[in-house]
Amino acid sequence: MSFRRNKLMQSILLLVLDIVTLGIAFLISYQIRVQLTFFIQIQPMLEYFGPILVLLGISILIFMQQGLYRDVRDLSMLEEYTKIIKSLTYAFIIALGITFFMKFYEKSRVLVVLFWLSAVVASIVVRFFYYQVMKHLRARGWNQINVAVVGSEKNIKAVRQLLKQYAQLGYHVAVSVALPKGSSTRAKNFRQLVDHEILSRYQKQEIELVIVSDTVKNYQHILEVNEIFNEYAIPHRNVNEAFDLVGFKTTTTEGLEGLISSLDEGRISGGSKALKRFFDELIAISFMLLTLPLWLLIIIMIKLDSQGPVFFRQERVGYQGRKFLMYKFRSMYTHTPTYAKTPKKQKDPRITRCGGFLRRASLDELPQLINVIKGDMSLVGPRPEMPFMVDKYKPIYRYRFLVLPGITGLWQVSGRTEKPLEENIKYDLYYIKNQTLLLDFVILLRTLPAVLFGKGAY
Repeated sequence: MSFRRNKLMQSILLLVLDIVTLGIAFLISYQIRVQLTFFIQIQPMLEYFGPILVLLGISILIFMQQGLYRDVRDLSMLEEYTKIIKSLTYAFIIALGITFFMKFYEKSRVLVVLFWLSAVVASIVVRFFYYQVMKHLRARGWNQINVAVVGSEKNIKAVRQLLKQYAQLGYHVAVSVALPKGSSTRAKNFRQLVDHEILSRYQKQEIELVIVSDTVKNYQHILEVNEIFNEYAIPHRNVNEAFDLVGFKTTTTEGLEGLISSLDEGRISGGSKALKRFFDELIAISFMLLTLPLWLLIIIMIKLDSQGPVFFRQERVGYQGRKFLMYKFRSMYTHTPTYAKTPKKQKDPRITRCGGFLRRASLDELPQLINVIKGDMSLVGPRPEMPFMVDKYKPIYRYRFLVLPGITGLWQVSGRTEKPLEENIKYDLYYIKNQTLLLDFVILLRTLPAVLFGKGAY
């Protein structure tokens, strides 16, 4: 059986498990609610049949959107469990909204809470045992993925050793491709290697995944390699190889959790990364809803103040060097070039009257909450740069692409635009080295006074 067919069957099995698990969770929660006699009598079970079907459908769709039916091969499944909690929470909120408009709001609220708790616990327990069984089978040679390892000879050897050590992940190295040395012809030579060694094998289903490993010193070449794989639509994952920047060092021998991972993870673990993303979405959506009246007021102010669109869109470079459109409230006149230099004084003639106020209060940044919800940005991280600025980057600056860019960051709360670029880059690198959820929380708290006093904002 091919891996792709095997993966499809696994997804179907998980889908069936989820439906059965949620059904059993409802039966358990209903029986518990029946026993709680100090509440008013609950309606017959059949009256909940319609709402439960709605909830099941929404839950499965969100599970799919969160990637909970993909093939997971990590040592720690904390990220998956976090996705389950987030998905079920969103599903229950959406289902409650739908049932309210369908006038099902007389149903037991206690049952809803019990069902949510039961669904979360049951889903995590079932997934835990499923993942343990899969690891056990993979360690014995079943459900293996044939992979190609790309990188320096030293890195390829390290990856091979670790994949052999952690056989429960089910990765089998079918081919190794050493990156050509030298920068001038590297991408051209590698394209030829991809055509000869990887593309044909992938098309014949002899390999299913490419693992790319190289030093951060060669990060520009990693981006070129990733672009080639994206062009050919070949699945690939990046490995954080041993490197030493601004006084810290991580190596592939620290554990496979940090090995088979995306470059944007930096020093934060998979579980913490998932929690960070969860809180990003939760805070961004909540804050956006709370400030909707303010959005409306700003839109009216912009339209009354000057001609032109309400929103300003500009291409920026995000994690792994990928480009995206960043949103702001327009604060300059429309004749200003899209990539004009950032104002360094308060009375810049390009800035509108309304724009001056918005920039001093940092309210022009509010639409970036949309970028956070879309997944282009995080609440906290290095600020995304314009493409022409990235072209001038020194190699060490490209390390900023290892994490999602943020609305605010350590740079901004430590002086905002008042410090030179070289000094600010150090703040970004320090954040990437030491990032934790607690540090994010502290930066968000420190952002408030920086915004209120307009420090460094023009």
